[in-house]
Amino acid sequence: MPDLEITCVQCKRVFIFSEKEQEIFYRKNLHPPQHCPKCRSEKAVGEGNVPKKFEIICDHCGRRDQVPFKPKVGREVLCRECHSALMARTRFV
Repeated sequence: MPDLEITCVQCKRVFIFSEKEQEIFYRKNLHPPQHCPKCRSEKAVGEGNVPKKFEIICDHCGRRDQVPFKPKVGREVLCRECHSALMARTRFV
């Protein structure tokens, strides 16, 4: 496998996807990178380890809260307190 030249989808710069990197990606069953190493590292630093929060209105009590997942339409979503109470009740059933 020869080295590949790939254009970054973010900054439009060309970067080299080396033969060694290709082997690693192939072994891990990954798609080739779409972002150059600089854009990938900036994205990783920018995201940090802070999960994204989504605003919800609890289906049980009507309070506003934030959850770490995107609620699905048609599925019940509970605030932290109602969820904890439900888990406590179901634990002893």
